[in-house]
Amino acid sequence: MSATRVLVVEDDPSVRGLLQTLLSAEGYDVTTAADGLAGLVKAASVHPALMLLDLMMPDLGGVRVLEEVREDPELSKTPVIVVTGKIDAVPGMRALLGEDRVFVKPFAVAELLTKVAEITGGPEAGA
Repeated sequence: MSATRVLVVEDDPSVRGLLQTLLSAEGYDVTTAADGLAGLVKAASVHPALMLLDLMMPDLGGVRVLEEVREDPELSKTPVIVVTGKIDAVPGMRALLGEDRVFVKPFAVAELLTKVAEITGGPEAGA
């Protein structure tokens, strides 16, 4: 069985690297993108079991990425967790995605990893 694919779309290299390291250490197959446009391209090619998405990114922000994902028949069912430092966007994102699918930076690593495992079925669940 292949490792569960997770796509991290985050423009901050330190946060992107941290998420990649944490998820890879747990056994996930992690793909990253440094902006929203690259995230959409990679989502279409790897069909992740889960996307971790920042909201504030250059070119194409996380809200627009989420809209595009939801409109794409092949990606529309892809679960998304928003990881953001944009405090004023949190209530709207929680209303859209659910209270437990929005994490504010700095986030609790253990809680995020638990939520990822809950949504995906774990690192060995396959993509």
